[in-house]
Amino acid sequence: MKNNLLQKMKLNVRRSAKFFAAAFLITFMASCEHVPGLEDVIKDRDKDKKVKTYVTDLHPLNNSGVMGTATFMYREGGDFKAKVKAEGLVPGMPHPQHIHGFVMENMADQDAVCPPESAAGSDGLITLPDGLPFYGPVLIPLDDRLVPLAVNDFPVANPAGIITYLETVGLGMLVSAFDAAMPGSQSAKDLNLEKRVVVLHGAYVKDNMIVPAGTEGAEYVATLPVACGEIREVR
Repeated sequence: MKNNLLQKMKLNVRRSAKFFAAAFLITFMASCEHVPGLEDVIKDRDKDKKVKTYVTDLHPLNNSGVMGTATFMYREGGDFKAKVKAEGLVPGMPHPQHIHGFVMENMADQDAVCPPESAAGSDGLITLPDGLPFYGPVLIPLDDRLVPLAVNDFPVANPAGIITYLETVGLGMLVSAFDAAMPGSQSAKDLNLEKRVVVLHGAYVKDNMIVPAGTEGAEYVATLPVACGEIREVR
C-alpha cells in the first residue's frame, strides 16, 4: 500500500515538472518575439556611437550677466542640430550668435578661447575686434537657417530676456557651405567643434558700460560680446 502511494506521488511530481518545464518554454519563446535580438542591440549601440555631441556653458562677458548653454549634435550622413538657451539678454532685441574659430593657414590647429577681462580696450569693454585674437573669426552663424553661412535672422529674446534656439540642417549641406567658405578642402572632421567657441552678442551701452534697456541715452550695440563658451565633446 505504501509502495503504491509512493509510486503515485513520484509519478505526479514527474508530470508536474514536465508541465512547468513546458509552460516555461512556451512563455520564454513567446517573450522572445518582443525582445530585440542581440544583433539589433549591437546595431543600435553602434549607431548611437556615431552621433557626436558637443556642449558648452556660456559665461558672461563685459559684466553682462548673460549665462546659458549650447549643444551641437551630428551624425555622418545625418543632420547637424544646434541648440542654444541663454538668459539675461535684452528683451525684444535680436542677439547675434556664432561659432568662432581659426581655420586660416597655419592656424587650423589653434584652439579658440574666450577672451579674459584683460582683453578689454581703453574703453573698458571687450568689443568684437578685441576678442578676435582669442576666439577668431565667425565660422558658423547660428541664425534661422544655418546654411548658407551668411547673416540671416538671429533669435530675439522674449520678455524675460531668454532665447531658446533650435535649428537643424543636413550635415552634408553644412560641410559643403563650410568647404566653400573656408580655405583648403573641408570635411565633417574639419568642423573641429572641440576647438571652437560660441559667442553671443547684443547689449545696451552708455558711458562704456552695459546698462538696462530703457536707460536714457543708451545705445543698443548688436555686435558687443555678452557671453562666451568653449565647446567640448561629450564622450
